[in-house]
Amino acid sequence: MSKKLVVILFGFATMISCTAHQSGNQAAALSDTPVVYMTQEISPAALVRVYEALGRPAAGNVAVKISTGEAGGHNYLKPQLIRQLVNAVNGTIVECNTAYAGRRNSTQAHWQTIREHGFTDIAPVDIMDEEGDFCIPVQDSTWIKYDRVGTHMKKYDFMINLAHFKGHAMGGFGGVLKNQSIGVASASGKAYIHSAGFTEDVNECWSHVGNQDGFLESMASAAQAVHDYYGGRRILYINVVNNLSVDCDCDSHPADPEMKDIGILASLDPVALDQACVDLVFDYPSQKGDNAEALIERINSRHGIHILEHAAKIGLGKRYYNLVNIDGDQMLETLNANSLSLLVRNHGITSHHNNRGVEDLLTLLQNEPERLKGAVVADKMIGKAAAAIMVVGGVKTVYTNLICTPARELFETAGVTVVAKEEVPQILNRDKTAQCPIDSRLNDALTAKECVNILLNK
Repeated sequence: MSKKLVVILFGFATMISCTAHQSGNQAAALSDTPVVYMTQEISPAALVRVYEALGRPAAGNVAVKISTGEAGGHNYLKPQLIRQLVNAVNGTIVECNTAYAGRRNSTQAHWQTIREHGFTDIAPVDIMDEEGDFCIPVQDSTWIKYDRVGTHMKKYDFMINLAHFKGHAMGGFGGVLKNQSIGVASASGKAYIHSAGFTEDVNECWSHVGNQDGFLESMASAAQAVHDYYGGRRILYINVVNNLSVDCDCDSHPADPEMKDIGILASLDPVALDQACVDLVFDYPSQKGDNAEALIERINSRHGIHILEHAAKIGLGKRYYNLVNIDGDQMLETLNANSLSLLVRNHGITSHHNNRGVEDLLTLLQNEPERLKGAVVADKMIGKAAAAIMVVGGVKTVYTNLICTPARELFETAGVTVVAKEEVPQILNRDKTAQCPIDSRLNDALTAKECVNILLNK
């Protein structure tokens, strides 16, 4: 007798909790736990899918807030990546001038950089403080007494905060909170935040940036002001976690990333979203040539976590969340529609495989182990052999049409997330007359490692 729809939740699809706050069990008990959606695919279509997963359609005159990137930089979100989403919501790309010397600190120079980077080729663009700024109220006035933003923000009914998550020389990291505070502020508003309320003078502010926690708290306060301006319900948040340099897109010569891309995450809660991205960096399975240590050091050395602590304290959002991977259904649909046997998605790249049995999995394990570590996998059917290879390879999430009980038990022991349409006692051979011959060799093996050793020693 088969069992329909077995779902084992762990890893990417479980409740995640910041260790400094509530435990997973405590957070799970709360009815208001924010949901953070994630895809490991980094593509125009994936960006639209994660936006749609939020269930909050952008309406009216829609502002899509991005960083257009400093001239000379190359890590900013490219027009070809965001075009499909911006066009789907009939949006306008919005920005504000910078407070530091460069190619975006004046409207004229900023427009030139915007054109050179290709944004005017895909959608309307608006520099919101081109014609001045105005003040919006803040709830938390510890350091700043208001948030100064571009006058053109009044034109927009809805905002999509589309940020590039990466490191930052002053804040430790930059995600949606920075994109909504420093990013939405006018040039003088940026100076006010950077100096923790000391001055609005863009020339004077850089002599008053020693109050690091005050700066981080000012960013949280300003981000909350923009959230409140849109009523908390006419705004949504997306982080593209790629090109993970320790430096911001405001740097014209950023350091090269030392780790691979992670994916795209989205939420209606900006604190939960940035926290989830930070957690993925801190929990990253670093190895030679793919190491998160530099970015972690950058965040820690700037006390970057404090913006999350303060944003949660003032009520902008939660630091605990439910992380939901949206890759599975789409991957399984692609697999079934194209008569494939296996899809592996990792670091924004999806590979397609169609060999029978476990040949493709074994090849990946032996020749490209980095493709499996932390991957999301869709497999047509999973027996004990396939499950063992995935466990040893470090796969995190699995979607399948059919799984056998021994395979499910291996996943469960290893803490791998599994979503299966059907579970059966064992996988049968092609004639449906006996157990699959590969799995039959593993009946006495107790661990995934034992199984793989048997498979490799034919």
